[in-house]
Amino acid sequence: MFGFWLKDRNRAEAVFAKANGQPVSSQAARAYLRGMLQKAGIGKKISPHQLRPTDATNRLNADAERVDIQALLGHESIATTQIDTHVGQERMEQVVARL
Repeated sequence: MFGFWLKDRNRAEAVFAKANGQPVSSQAARAYLRGMLQKAGIGKKISPHQLRPTDATNRLNADAERVDIQALLGHESIATTQIDTHVGQERMEQVVARL
């Protein structure tokens, strides 16, 4: 459902917004992520930007098409999307098994 909302949303509308609809600052997004990492007991520093390739790869592994992932990430070039997605051994085996 989240993916449908993103596809259909007004581009001027923030994906992560305050109650008044204004976008959150990058500092607020980082602080939220730090809090979530702390709650999860993860000591590694992770930036919001580092989550993009993980999300893209998870979507690819869930059989999303790269062109759809490209649109969700806002990439102009499919080549950029290919850099952000990593095909795992299990996915390669599934693709080969379908041939």
